[in-house]
Amino acid sequence: PPAAWHLAVNGQTQGPFDLAGLASAAARGQVTPSTLVWSAALSGWTPAGQVPALAALFGPPPPPPPPA
Repeated sequence: PPAAWHLAVNGQTQGPFDLAGLASAAARGQVTPSTLVWSAALSGWTPAGQVPALAALFGPPPPPPPPA
């Protein structure tokens, strides 16, 4: 089964979320590399940017478009 991710937000647990849900939240800025996440595959709460399965969600921003 796909991983179920939980978030720690303002001292409360939110979730579970699937990877697509986390990607959507990251795109909106609601999940950042410092957001604490947990899943059954982790030994404890971990910053999202340190989880290999999630690190790609926080890749570098695309470059600006070329001048017209």
